[in-house]
Formats: sequence, structure tokens, C-alpha cells
Amino acid sequence: MNRPASRKHGRETWGWGVAATAGEIQGGSWAEQASFYMSPASVALLMLNLMDGLFTLLFLQLGVAEELNPVMRVAYEQSPLLFMFSKLLIVNAGLCLLCLHRRLKASRFAIRAGAIVYAIIVVYHLAFLAHLVSHWPFGA
Repeated sequence: MNRPASRKHGRETWGWGVAATAGEIQGGSWAEQASFYMSPASVALLMLNLMDGLFTLLFLQLGVAEELNPVMRVAYEQSPLLFMFSKLLIVNAGLCLLCLHRRLKASRFAIRAGAIVYAIIVVYHLAFLAHLVSHWPFGA
């Protein structure tokens, strides 16, 4: 669905609130020229999310924890693979949107905050794992 361009404040506006300069329009699609940069905080968030998922899966499989998130609980009850896929997909999709809007201060803040939250969760998992190992085997 193509909408006609209109001029507003010296920029072309394409009906969806997306603005581009004449040079961007002539040089090709603005989306093709967009760069996708992942900051160290973004990479940390992805790695920490993966670690959270693996620790959670381990604890669920051992029967020493239960999933409190109702959406993820349903995914786990269907399949552990679906649980991991859903967990990674949800966070990765959100991070992709934030990275695409990284010029916004709120987006950069959200990425850093997410990384900090996941870091705290992973530290909690490590402490719980240390507790489990110190009391291994169970019931002894």
C-alpha cells in the first residue's frame, strides 16, 4: 500500500509518520541504509537471557524450582524446547525493536536496564546452584 509523499518541514513524509530527506529517497530505501548496531549492553542482555533460560530449564528438570511466569509455564508444560524457543524469541524480538530505535535515550536506557535485571537474575541462579551443590545429594 503506497501512500503519496508530502513535504513537511523540508522532509518527505510517507503517510506513516516516517520522514526521509530527498537524498535518502534518491539513494534508496531509508530502511536499506539503516544500520543495525548492537551495543555491549545488548550483547550482554542476549547472553544473560540465554543463561537465565538454561538455568531455569535445569532447575525445572531437576524438580527443584517451578516456573512462576504463567506464559512460560504453559510453554514449558508443552515442551522444554518450546520454553527455550519462546524465551529467546520474546527477548530477542524486543531487543531488535530497541536496537532499531537506539537513537532514543529511552531505548538505550531500556537495553541497559534489561541487562542489569538479567545480571541480577543470573547471580541469583548462581547462588541457588551453589546452594544445591552444597547440599548434594538431595535428601542426604
